[in-house]
Amino acid sequence: MPTDPHRNTDRPGLVKAGREIEAESFRIIDSEMGDHSFSPDEWSLVRRVIHTTGDFDYANVIRIHPGAVADGVAALRRGAPIVTDTRMIRAGLSPWRLKWFGNEVLTPVTLPESQAWADEMGTTRSVAAFRHCAASFRGGIVAVGNAPTALLETLRMIREDGIRPALVIGVPVGFVQAGESKEALRQMWEQPSIVVLGRKGGSSVAVAVLHALLELAKTARD
Repeated sequence: MPTDPHRNTDRPGLVKAGREIEAESFRIIDSEMGDHSFSPDEWSLVRRVIHTTGDFDYANVIRIHPGAVADGVAALRRGAPIVTDTRMIRAGLSPWRLKWFGNEVLTPVTLPESQAWADEMGTTRSVAAFRHCAASFRGGIVAVGNAPTALLETLRMIREDGIRPALVIGVPVGFVQAGESKEALRQMWEQPSIVVLGRKGGSSVAVAVLHALLELAKTARD
């Protein structure tokens, strides 16, 4: 059978090259960032967000609860689910990283019943879907990158229903309720969280945080 000249037959080489590029990018970020007050584990997370966005301002607007990294890593290592508000987070997560600990990614808003739930409740689809899937939040990781209403519903369930995720990643981007919802999460001191204050954030930031936590979880195991 003839060989396709465009087919890559040297996959390990490509992986190595990709990791070398990432390592060089991290070196540049370390050099340009200079001194900071993050712990080594926190910095690995912040650095990956900067790497994803190309924006050093994230070092100024990210807030990491003292227990967030440890609790997030422990949850991942025990195979806890990751609950997301958007398909984009689920699509952005590396399948091979998720296989390390068998973490399932759940996106309640994709359930076909979610629109009917929203119509019945008279609320947004994100809120209705999160409310109907609350059991998945217990001990899991909640990652909100797009819908402030989903984050506000998460906070309500924590406050009123006693639902306690291991970690809440609150980074919805936008101009309406985004900043307010993230500030409310930051002030919920009893809940470990990772927050990006203000209008910045998005699904790609949530993915970067989760990838950093997965890498830390793998390092802890190794």
